[in-house]
Amino acid sequence: MKAMLYLVVEEAPSAESVEPEIITRHFANFDEHFFHFCDSELKKINTFYSEKLAEATRKFATLQNELQISLANRASAKNKNQGKPRIQTRKLQEIKLAFSEFYLSLILLQNYQNLNFTGFRKILKKHDKLLSVDTGAKWRVEHVEASHIYTNKDIDRLIHETEGTVTQELEGGDRQKAMKRLRVPPLNEQQSPWTTFKVGLFSGSFIVLFLAVVLSGE
Repeated sequence: MKAMLYLVVEEAPSAESVEPEIITRHFANFDEHFFHFCDSELKKINTFYSEKLAEATRKFATLQNELQISLANRASAKNKNQGKPRIQTRKLQEIKLAFSEFYLSLILLQNYQNLNFTGFRKILKKHDKLLSVDTGAKWRVEHVEASHIYTNKDIDRLIHETEGTVTQELEGGDRQKAMKRLRVPPLNEQQSPWTTFKVGLFSGSFIVLFLAVVLSGE
């Protein structure tokens, strides 16, 4: 998108050789194409974000349900055997790891939300600077700031609720211990190959996205 902006400026007719109306038409035609492209990209971003947010909401409900069942079974077995059953303890550790993996996916989705808004803000600011207009800022307010990816705050709520669940239900109210677990999945706990693949895939995607944001900046 940044290359598009530089190209339209380079290809603009000289003010010394053509009428002002021709130059105006040149940039008007470009803006029609440019903002259509922006709208198309924004729709793709909103769709992806909405789908991943819906998946995260369902996943959180599933994890909470599994946690409550595991805690209930563990308490029941402890009362019967007067000790911690090894099978249920292992299950609880698996749930702790699942919450850590889930939390990472939430943080990545939140980054996706923030980086895309930043990317649009920067490229539209560049548009206005190069073309000496304010249509980019107006488009941002009317479209980007009114879009689902900007107005929706459910990802923040999910992050907060996940932190609360892990703190209260899994770490005995110790928030520092809970956040240490959530920030980085413990290296001494075995992770599935699929989990490793997902983390790598998400991380790689956001590296590419971050580079795109940087390249679109000033």
